[in-house]
Amino acid sequence: MNKFLWLGIAVLLAGFVLLASGSAGQGNVSTGGVVFVGPFPFAFGSQPEGWQLALASVVIGGVMLALFLLWGWRLARMGQG
Repeated sequence: MNKFLWLGIAVLLAGFVLLASGSAGQGNVSTGGVVFVGPFPFAFGSQPEGWQLALASVVIGGVMLALFLLWGWRLARMGQG
């Protein structure tokens, strides 16, 4: 379990570095995202193109949720959950 913690921290740091390096030197940066409060998603974007980023966030969040549920279901079937 400890190696997964460090892997997660490394992925987060890599994401921060990629975001910082990708937006360095650019005057026009578009942002967007989704905040889930219970089952309700709240999407936001800073520019007209922000809806594309919000939609990508929803899709990625849905895939992550499906994988998490599938993982829990498999653990329960194996008698470990």
